[in-house]
Amino acid sequence: MWGLSGLAGDAVIRSFNPELDRKVGGIPTPPLCLIEGANDSGKSVIAMQYCYGALRSGFTVYYITTKTSLKGIIYGMSNLSWDVKPYFINGSLKISELHVKTLEWADNISSILLNVITSFMKQEKKHDVFILDSLTYLLTHADTREILNFLTRIRNVVDEDGKTVIITIHQYAVDQDMFLRLRSISDAHLVLSVKEVGEKLVRVLQVMKLKGGLTLSFEVDQAFGIKVLPFSQAKA
Repeated sequence: MWGLSGLAGDAVIRSFNPELDRKVGGIPTPPLCLIEGANDSGKSVIAMQYCYGALRSGFTVYYITTKTSLKGIIYGMSNLSWDVKPYFINGSLKISELHVKTLEWADNISSILLNVITSFMKQEKKHDVFILDSLTYLLTHADTREILNFLTRIRNVVDEDGKTVIITIHQYAVDQDMFLRLRSISDAHLVLSVKEVGEKLVRVLQVMKLKGGLTLSFEVDQAFGIKVLPFSQAKA
């Protein structure tokens, strides 16, 4: 199968971070990729890294954020040395924000937005990769039936339409039974946490699928982006 960008269906999305690619490898397409973790554990940073990598790999990306603004995404990535402005200008990268200051999250709002997102993804033909950062606010206020329907539609977008979907979510967003369902239908599963090492905090990435059992630590460097730590430093 060939992607919408003319790329082979068995292509991979690299992060274009040499250490991350060496340890984790590329993400085979099209996957449903779940990135879960605690507050400030680096979920959005990892999503942005793979957004940048997808663009560098020749894919087109549609980034939907519930956390920040269009400018926040572009300038946030630029500050981490990932300049995506040329991709935004030429249309390879589109960004939609659901971060509305006056919006009060409620059950009916979540239900409407979940349906709108999946309907849009089914109809959108120009982009290969969808990033949903983050689903926490939407799923926290949705009921079980709505979440199950949403996950089914997302899975169909991957399987039937050949789209890559990357989701970030906090671990408290849904109950454990629902999390088990979400993890089980995901092709790639990354878990992020924060660890205190000496007098500083480092972020820990566990790759539960792709390379099961792989664990690495990293820092977010303003000049470099994601900086994978040596094993000895991470264990100090």
